[in-house]
Amino acid sequence: MVEEIVDFFDENYKKVGEAGKKKTRAEGLWVHSFHCWIVSTKGTPSMLLQKRSSKKALFPDCLDISAAGHLQTGEAVADGVREIEEEIGLHVVYDELISLGVKMDVAKIGNIINRQFANVFLYQFDGDIDDLDLDAVELDGMLMMPVKDGLDLFSGKVPSVSVSGIEKDDDGQWGRITKQVSPRDFIPRVDPYYYKMFINADLLLNGYSHLSI
Repeated sequence: MVEEIVDFFDENYKKVGEAGKKKTRAEGLWVHSFHCWIVSTKGTPSMLLQKRSSKKALFPDCLDISAAGHLQTGEAVADGVREIEEEIGLHVVYDELISLGVKMDVAKIGNIINRQFANVFLYQFDGDIDDLDLDAVELDGMLMMPVKDGLDLFSGKVPSVSVSGIEKDDDGQWGRITKQVSPRDFIPRVDPYYYKMFINADLLLNGYSHLSI
């Protein structure tokens, strides 16, 4: 497999050069990425949560952002919409996204040093999981968490909530599921990223236009 080449930056988000992802992770170079959180308004307003593939090198089987990925070398932030189509089969026009700004992600996982400028967006979607075409290599499932339940969960009001969606079984076949999840099922992060995203989703649904990460 050809290694993915990405741009890397200084601490002020100014491009410095290009390198393979292995180098950027080994040396902790700043890269940039695209995060799109999708809020479904069909039925009970819910956040779409991707279940990462069990074959992922980092955080397999964890729940995370609806669609996300590194921007490749030369790509502008607007080009990140390709991640939405590649991962979940949803064609989205960049101008339809709601920009929440840039989140700085920093973490060390084993020998991997992660430093990212994450460009974060919200997208209001009037469909649900049945309208998606999920990438069976990148994802092992897609779940829907009602926005109200997400607020309760990540504020610590409740220890777990019920979600529904689809997941792959041991034979790789998609099937409907309903289950309980807790914050331990998500990628661990230093900041309350998930809580902030459910707050933004709730504000969006209530017509508030001043949104930011």
